[in-house]
Amino acid sequence: MGRVKIQMKKIVDRQQRNIAFAKRKSGLLKKAYELFILCDVQMVLIFFSPSGKLFLFDTKARMEETIKKYVDVPVRPRCRENFGDQTRSKDIEDEIFKCNGELAKVEQQLGYFLKHPNQWATRDDIEYQEKILEETLDKVRSRKKYLEAQNEVFDASNCLFQTDMEISPSE
Repeated sequence: MGRVKIQMKKIVDRQQRNIAFAKRKSGLLKKAYELFILCDVQMVLIFFSPSGKLFLFDTKARMEETIKKYVDVPVRPRCRENFGDQTRSKDIEDEIFKCNGELAKVEQQLGYFLKHPNQWATRDDIEYQEKILEETLDKVRSRKKYLEAQNEVFDASNCLFQTDMEISPSE
């Protein structure tokens, strides 16, 4: 008995959607790992669960290096090779427009901080700026903890690799 053909549409039931996500996530990660091992390719896989949890898979190169390499490729060749149909290109353009809007908002908020604090006229202005600063500081601290954890994992694996190199007999 063969497999049943599944229609590609959103699964309405949240529990069934989470089950499908868990199964397909492990399959996707397995395929990415196989592609990396068999073909020795540099890749980064970034996705979020329905609940918003971040999942990452990166290969021998650091994620930032791979993303920088992708960003350095001119936009036109990227779109033609990977996103042949117009709808995906339109989705990407919409995402870029959205990101540019967010960037403008962040730059505007940054402009507030470049002002001298004496220029804020009301207590509400100062409390608003304080709130933004605290949120930004929380984000920076969170990113710092993440990077420190990544660095500890890298250092531990590097230390194990060096220990293996020292123990193995030289030829």
